[in-house]
Amino acid sequence: MPSAAAADAPIEQFLSGLRTAWTEGEIRPTAMPKPKPKRGRRRPDPLVKVTDKLCAWFDEEPWRTSRELLERLQVQQPGRYPDNLLRTLQRRMKIWRSAKAHAMVFSPMNADQAIAPMIG
Repeated sequence: MPSAAAADAPIEQFLSGLRTAWTEGEIRPTAMPKPKPKRGRRRPDPLVKVTDKLCAWFDEEPWRTSRELLERLQVQQPGRYPDNLLRTLQRRMKIWRSAKAHAMVFSPMNADQAIAPMIG
């Protein structure tokens, strides 16, 4: 039969380790890992020089597709912007469309515009 001193040793060791256990971080197996920071661009933006022009075209005619804008760009500057940039432009236009829709839904209305539907 083990002595009382031997049984107290693991408890004493456990209790002494509690003072520094918090420095090791989360020790439960159900803990979620910390999210990794989002990785940035891997290569330079191929449309950086014409982004303002594309955005202006989009603002003038928001119903145009990214294919139409890319073709218009290719006509203006032949051989400079290949067809493989279509997906890049589609992603960019998705962001622009989302921003435009957000502005349409959540933009503050003028007082006259807010009152006119109530009066008429």
